[in-house]
Amino acid sequence: MTHATTRCEMDQDLLADIQRTAYAYLMDHTQFDETRPAYGLTADHSAWQDVASIAATGFTLSAFIIGVEYDYISRLEATHKVKGILRTLLNTCDHYHGFFAHFFDIPSGKRYQQCEYSTIDTALALNGVLAVDAYFKDPQISRLSKALFDRVDWSILMHEYHGRKTLYMSYNPDKFGDYAEGKAGFIHRWDMFAEQLMMYLFIGGSKQYSAYAYDLYKGFERTEGHYQGHTYYYSPGNALFVYQFPLAWLDAEAYQDDAGINWFKNAESASRAHRAVCMRNQHTYKTFSADFWGLTASDSPGGYHVFGALPRVDNQLHTDGTIAPSAAVGSLPFTPALSLQSIQAMKAIPDLWGRYGFKDAFNFEGLTPWISDKYYSINKGLEMLMVNAALSKDVQKAYMCHPIIQKGLRMLKWKKTAGFERAQQGE
Repeated sequence: MTHATTRCEMDQDLLADIQRTAYAYLMDHTQFDETRPAYGLTADHSAWQDVASIAATGFTLSAFIIGVEYDYISRLEATHKVKGILRTLLNTCDHYHGFFAHFFDIPSGKRYQQCEYSTIDTALALNGVLAVDAYFKDPQISRLSKALFDRVDWSILMHEYHGRKTLYMSYNPDKFGDYAEGKAGFIHRWDMFAEQLMMYLFIGGSKQYSAYAYDLYKGFERTEGHYQGHTYYYSPGNALFVYQFPLAWLDAEAYQDDAGINWFKNAESASRAHRAVCMRNQHTYKTFSADFWGLTASDSPGGYHVFGALPRVDNQLHTDGTIAPSAAVGSLPFTPALSLQSIQAMKAIPDLWGRYGFKDAFNFEGLTPWISDKYYSINKGLEMLMVNAALSKDVQKAYMCHPIIQKGLRMLKWKKTAGFERAQQGE
């Protein structure tokens, strides 16, 4: 009994350390000089501190909820900083019909070079906007949040593709800009399952576009795959983060759609399949093991890369053996025992744990172990939110209470499963 209690306390302490250090990282890599135009924007990663990621800024907004709840920061100071960030997003940051540029120049607060205007990075930022709106219940925060949300023109992305309604993925006015491939305009489309689930909730929760939400949600292809007994809907590249990012805010465990899909259970199956892939290939890649698993987007010996497991659209395992701690940590709500086992094993790797918790990635394929010298903000943000989801769900509780999310769930015809209803009534 005593041993079990001590072990549980140790686990809680370790998870609390991951949350606290990730929070500290985001605070230390966000520009809080009120004399500069880019107040509140968060650097993309620790070695690129003059370039901000709008998605990372969404994680930082959410961090203030955790900060207040865990006494990392006073409510008064958090409220002040949240207001400043929202003003920057509304009045300084370049946008195209409400969609933010992917990256921003921190000295000026303007779009970084010729990067794209990104729907998914905007959505991650809006996750943070809605979460702080619901949590702080401050009139000025609510006005700023409403202005940011209402100016997003989802209609410019909507189009028919192979007889289905879908959304464009991004926009670049510069033909030689990021992802433009020599032609200015819209780029790619969300015609497949990936990390975009929250967009349909936003559209469903909006005043202007809610009537389109259900058809758009039904419009992306759901491809079912199998790996060693694990069956799930997988994304074409099958990087683990695509299952994790939307569910860092969206507490979907109790919900299924009108086709019976539960995206939380889907993420659990994807996580288990990723682990199975790594275990099956541990003789080829010596980094892989029952404890070191999950292929995702991270730093690597060759730089930032998006890795992916099987099944994949090209039927090829895409890896160089790199493992990111954010993979297992990011699946903590879905696979708590397996993720905690991985976390404990990774904590024992020399030099992987640093000032801000786990560094971005590690790789044992070379003659000597490689440990990243960077922290990527969205990976630290994911670790922070998923640990919080496991410990206390502070961010998820706020986000799920927002009227926009509640309306979005209704418009998409997501309903709580009977089992969860009964369990909640019995509590």
